This record gives sequence, C-alpha cells and structure tokens, in this order.
Amino acid sequence: MKRRIDNAAALQHNTKRNRADSSVEEESELSSQDLSQNDSLHDQEDEKPGFSSTASFDDQDASQTSSFSMYNSVSQKLMAKMGFREGDGLGKFGQGRKEIVEASTQRGRRGLGLKVQGFQGELNVDWRDEPEPSATEKVDWFPECTTEIPDSDELREWLILGQRKLKINDETEFCTEDLLHTLLRCKSVFDNLEGEEMRRARTRSNPYEVIRGGIFLNRAAMKMANIDHCFDSMFTNPKDSQGKSLTKDREGELLYFGDVCAGPGGFSEYILWRRRWHAKGFGMTLKGPCDFKLEDFYAAPSELFEPYYGEGGVDGDGDITRPENITAFRNFVLENTDKRGLHCLMADGGFSVEGQENIQEILSKQLLLCQFLTALSTLRTGGHFVCKTFDLFTPFSVGLVYLLYLCFERVSLFQTCHQQAG
Repeated sequence: MKRRIDNAAALQHNTKRNRADSSVEEESELSSQDLSQNDSLHDQEDEKPGFSSTASFDDQDASQTSSFSMYNSVSQKLMAKMGFREGDGLGKFGQGRKEIVEASTQRGRRGLGLKVQGFQGELNVDWRDEPEPSATEKVDWFPECTTEIPDSDELREWLILGQRKLKINDETEFCTEDLLHTLLRCKSVFDNLEGEEMRRARTRSNPYEVIRGGIFLNRAAMKMANIDHCFDSMFTNPKDSQGKSLTKDREGELLYFGDVCAGPGGFSEYILWRRRWHAKGFGMTLKGPCDFKLEDFYAAPSELFEPYYGEGGVDGDGDITRPENITAFRNFVLENTDKRGLHCLMADGGFSVEGQENIQEILSKQLLLCQFLTALSTLRTGGHFVCKTFDLFTPFSVGLVYLLYLCFERVSLFQTCHQQAG
C-alpha cells in the first residue's frame, strides 16, 4: 500500500515537471516568434520612406544638391528628418507630391492671382553685393583741368554733322557693351509697367521719397536744398577762391540767380527762402502747364523773382531751344545786373519720354545743350551752375561735360539721396 502511494506521488511530480517544461518551451517559442516578427517589421519599416525615418542626412547630400541646392543645409536636414527623399513622395509608401511646394509669388494684397506686367522676373535676387546704404553723401570732384584749352579752329574740326539718330544700343565708346545691354534690359522693364506700379516701385525703392516737398511748392525745392547743403551753401552763399563771400547783405549787394526750364519754380522758392529779401531771380520756362506758379510759393516771397519768356518779353513762348530766346534772356539778365551777370544758374529741364525711356539721353541732347549755353552766356566769372541730366555715356553728352570741364574750375557729377530712382 505504501509503495502505491509513493508511485502515485512520483507520477504526479513528473507530470507537473513535464507541464512546466512544456510551458517554458512554449514561452520560448512565442518569444522567439515575437522577436522574429519584430525584426521583420523593423526591416519593412526601414524599407518604407516615412516621417519617422532616421536616415542620415549626410548620405543624401549628393542627391539633394542636384535639384534643391537653393535651400540651405538646415532646411534640407529638417526635410530629411520628416522622411523626404529626392524622387519620393511624403506618403507612407513614397507616394504623393515629389516636388517641394513653391513659395507664393503673389505680390501685394490686391487680389489672388493678380499678375503685374513687368514683374514676372526671378524673385531670388542676391543683394549682398549692394553697398551699405548711408545718409551721408560724398561729393567727388573731377581733377582740375591742367591741359591747354583748344582754340576755336581745333574745336570746329571736332564737329561732326550727321543724320538724326534714334538708337543707342551701339554707343559703346565710353562704356562696355555688356554694361550697356544690361542697362537697356533693366530699363525695358518699365515699358510694360503701369503708372501706378511705377510709382509704387519708386516709392519703395527710396525711403527718402516720403519727404516729398516738405514746406515748399514741390520736391524740386527739397532736391535743391539737398544739393546746396552738400556743396557747402555754394548756391545761396557763394564764395571766391579765398573763401570770401561774394554777396554782402549789409552793403545791400543782392544774390542774382537764374532759373531756366524749372517751372513751377521749386528751385527759386528755396533760394528766396534762404536769402529772404537779399536776392533777385530771373526765370525762363515754357508757357502753359509748365509755367512758373508764383502764387503758390509757400515758404518765400515771390516779388523778387521775375519771369521772362525770351523774344517778345511777356509775350514770348519761353522755349529755350530757340537761339533768339537765349540771346534775349542773356540781354535781359545783363541789363538788370549792371552787366555783371548771375552768381548762379539752375536748370531742371525735362520732358515726357513715355515709351522711349531707353533713348532718353538722345532725345534730350538739344535741351541739354541749350541749358549749358544759357549758363555760359549769363554767369559772371566765378559763378556756379547746376543742371539736371540723365545718362551721360554718348559722345555728345561726354563732349558737353568736357566743355564744362574747360570752362569751370571744378566739375562734379552728383546724385542726391532725395533724387527719384530711375
């Protein structure tokens, strides 16, 4: 009886041990199966491009630089961390859009999809080669003329007569061909640009545009104030070579100045504002919409400014391109200044060249020549002259500057910060 009990206990013990061993084996098989499944899943995930991909960015440098080199390394790394690979989409299985979403090209807030003619160029412009903007303006003078002045016979030999020319793309004597063609290409943008867009672009390109006319009639007066300041009050307090003032207010000597092609009179308004009652001005400009508007002088008295319109006096047309008007204006000035002439002359001539902006320099030849001739005819010895010009690279314009270089002690090409961008 005791032996049977011992055999039953041993059998029960062996059964429990076999069950335990079987359970351990099953757990081991399940564990190994789970591990193999996890490894398989990991392998599958490694093969699929997804947002959780941890692929090294360094391995993709070669492929990224081909089509997306315009993006910096930080942007490319961020895209790589999100699972982006060149040639694959961002979907779980590489599907979807394969190109980077382009930046918006919408300009302004005047309607989605509005396209402004003339502004369809590339937006990625590198401005790093531009000089640092500064409010300090520097005046550069031409070297003093030390060569002998050619006689009249030699100057006449330089004169070349020909047919009227209306193209400028071959004027490469004083500038390189690449520079000229680049300039003309940039100017051609304005051909298709609307007037409103042109004004917007000009205002945003120059922060000094917001100054406008200040306390004066128009922006021309502020431009003249800027020039006078930069040139040490040369036009409101002229001095001789020794630094002595040429006008003495206490002795009753007036500042005589001229203003041609300058309606409605902003230049003159500034001079009279600075000099008050110690100045006398003479002006000539076209009659009509471009005439002087003395009644609109806000900052200075207009009683000391006398308009003159050339041949015929008040009945003239004021056209400076007519030789008889230049002669009449010169005689009028000399008669009213005791034959001594003007201390300074200002010229601001210009006309609309809409649709022909590229050849503005050619179209302005005659006007520029007549303004220079008027200055040389009316200024006294030691007088000053300021004239608005445009491009100066054709032989004709360079020749005019050369004549001024011979006639004046110093010559400077200067652009104020208040000048409108062209």
